[in-house]
Amino acid sequence: MSRLFSESQLREFSRPDEERALEALRADDLKAVRHWLDRMASGSAGLDALSLHALARKAGKLRQDLGEERARSALQRIGEAQMRTWTAQFQAGDEHGAIADLVAIFKHQGDVKPQPLEENADEVVFDLAPCGSGGRVDRQGLPERHPTAYGDWSDGVNSLCQACKACQHALNDALGETVWTSEKGEGGHCRLRFRKRASQGRELFQPDERRTLVKTRVDQARERLDTGDTAIEPLLIGQRKDWMPWHDFAVVWLEHFYAVALELGGPDYLDEMLEQTYEPAFHAGFPYYASLSDEELVREVARTWNYHCADFTVHEEEDRFVFRLDPCGSGGRLFRGTMWRDMFRYGNELAPLIPEPHNINFNRRNAPAYCTHCAASNRAQLKDGPDGKNPRFFVIDGHAQLRPGQPCQQFSYKKAAVRGEMDPAIPAQIGLRGWPGGGS
Repeated sequence: MSRLFSESQLREFSRPDEERALEALRADDLKAVRHWLDRMASGSAGLDALSLHALARKAGKLRQDLGEERARSALQRIGEAQMRTWTAQFQAGDEHGAIADLVAIFKHQGDVKPQPLEENADEVVFDLAPCGSGGRVDRQGLPERHPTAYGDWSDGVNSLCQACKACQHALNDALGETVWTSEKGEGGHCRLRFRKRASQGRELFQPDERRTLVKTRVDQARERLDTGDTAIEPLLIGQRKDWMPWHDFAVVWLEHFYAVALELGGPDYLDEMLEQTYEPAFHAGFPYYASLSDEELVREVARTWNYHCADFTVHEEEDRFVFRLDPCGSGGRLFRGTMWRDMFRYGNELAPLIPEPHNINFNRRNAPAYCTHCAASNRAQLKDGPDGKNPRFFVIDGHAQLRPGQPCQQFSYKKAAVRGEMDPAIPAQIGLRGWPGGGS
């Protein structure tokens, strides 16, 4: 099979939308700028939705398997690890920074409509009208349509909101008083309250900051253009990582679920959790990815990596496109300890390496717990065998990143690739045998 694209074409396919917006801005083409702003606003939508459903379904699985009381205890443990850096920040008296970073998480969630902060002598109030995570689950009717996965808790609160409230309870317990609470409203609305401690009686946020803090860079750029202000270049540079607060919070949250699953039932239970709560998302995407041309596939996967807070290059081989992730925006950055707010380090509480080989950790020793979800996604794509019809759009080499400093590799196979000629070492990493040349 011949190669389809030059290296320069592949670099062009991989460019983030922010670069194209910057070019249009410098050419004074404001219509094109607005087009790219629209694209940038939706850049993280797919990853955001994947995180939302995976988190909700994992909380629902704990309730289904453990019963509600034990599931709440597990969520509380997850919340304690999740809020570790905020606990330290509040204890140090930096309430402004702690609240601002919690606001940053929620303002980047899909379909959220954050309102300007309100503040008085005793508290800061942040209205989500509606919320883009648990509130979105409610608006989509998921607790009613899929009660086992998303709802069915005795208090009527959906599975994702249970995990959020567990974070609040964990923070409050660690501080010895109630600091963060939430009040669910109609239509997915939610009101977050942050009670002042060290700053009681003092103003934490200036009036302008209360309005701008809840807006993304794209929101701010659009507002400036609406007033005739074209000085938006600083808002465009690096926009693909603007949503890092919610991206990284969700990634760390997922890892903590994996760690709890390992404690509860070892790799077998984590394998089951991923099969039931993560692999379905890949099956749902098969028709879309199967419909893409090779060029469309490269562009789509590159856009995903751009908004996955990754740094990468792509090159073409005879049968596939190879994305070199240095690092991957989730598992790679977790392995290197470079997450937002220093939220995660392997070796901390609920941050294990898996010591023994298992199909769910690519049959490696001392494998990072988070990277198991890539073994699960490989399985979803490859379990139909050498000649199966599943699109192989996002296949990970689970042995590329054996140490924190190494890059990971992801393959997107061409439509015309001879399916039975895949390197048998890749399916063998997750225990799938029978590929030509790979043994039985």
